[in-house]
Amino acid sequence: MNRLRPAWGIAAALLLLLPGEASTQNASERATFTQAISGTEVEVIWSRPSLRGREVIFGRQIPWGEVWTPGANRATTIRFSKDVLLSGTPVPAGRYSVWLEVLENEPWRLALHADTTLFHSDHPPIDEAELHVLVDRDRTTDLQESLEWDLDRIRLDGAQLIMHWGYDRVAVSLEVDPGIELATPPEEGRPLVGDWTFDDRPSLPTREQVARWMEKPGDPTGRYFEVLLEAERPRPIRIDYDEATGLVRFHDPLTEEAEAAFYSGEGEDPEVVYGKALLPRGSGFFTVAGTLGGEVTALNPRFAPIIEFEFDGDGRAVSFTIRGPDDEVQATGVRRRPPAPDSIR
Repeated sequence: MNRLRPAWGIAAALLLLLPGEASTQNASERATFTQAISGTEVEVIWSRPSLRGREVIFGRQIPWGEVWTPGANRATTIRFSKDVLLSGTPVPAGRYSVWLEVLENEPWRLALHADTTLFHSDHPPIDEAELHVLVDRDRTTDLQESLEWDLDRIRLDGAQLIMHWGYDRVAVSLEVDPGIELATPPEEGRPLVGDWTFDDRPSLPTREQVARWMEKPGDPTGRYFEVLLEAERPRPIRIDYDEATGLVRFHDPLTEEAEAAFYSGEGEDPEVVYGKALLPRGSGFFTVAGTLGGEVTALNPRFAPIIEFEFDGDGRAVSFTIRGPDDEVQATGVRRRPPAPDSIR
């Protein structure tokens, strides 16, 4: 005789087959992000509370003066795989719990604690933290429904660590070891400054190669070389030294215009924010790196060109040669002579 299995028995059996976590939902779900910057890994783990119709959080749900973990449930944690600087303060590699002292009319204080097992309501004293730094709280017009952690303005030597919830945003300067020296000492950077005549003909493609790129719809390479090939060679460029940052800046207006054309959409007016910097590699030798908005953002030491300067008896740079990774000459430059006094009218 056939026996019918009770409906509740079937339902119970199906439930046993489901993963335990599948039936559990949290009001503030766990989130994580990991970002590598020049070999330093940064990881943030937090639970994401949401506004859910609340317009004001700080000063109400989170009282002024409270030491609050920027998240929910267990304390938000951050991990650095190598030593870093946070707002200019050294932080050894490791994992920390993160806390913010929220103040109404003063800068907030960000604290890192060694204990990563704390619950969000434990509120440890700021002064017992491994580190605490002042941070500015900004009010934005961009509403962030669920609390967000992120890294912004990533460059070779760091980024900005961002916490954003509601209309409140906190940004903290994060510095890492870029693995290569960015700053040039003044005694090595100043002798390079001046106007130069630059010849990059050895590295240019042929007109036929550019024509093939132009035939590919949406390929910005054609736009880049179309601009680059417009000018006569050799052409003027300038090298400057930034005393504040120690960066040697290689100003080539034509290349900057070509880079802007590459990154702009078809028919758009390009905005020139791209450039080059020379990073020290040895006496008279520099690596050519890309910049964006004045910051060094791109460098692959294996493929980056090397520029070598030659100096006169007074230690002033008078010529240079740029070589690629296979030691082939890509460009040359000579210092431009100032006009003779009797030629100035």
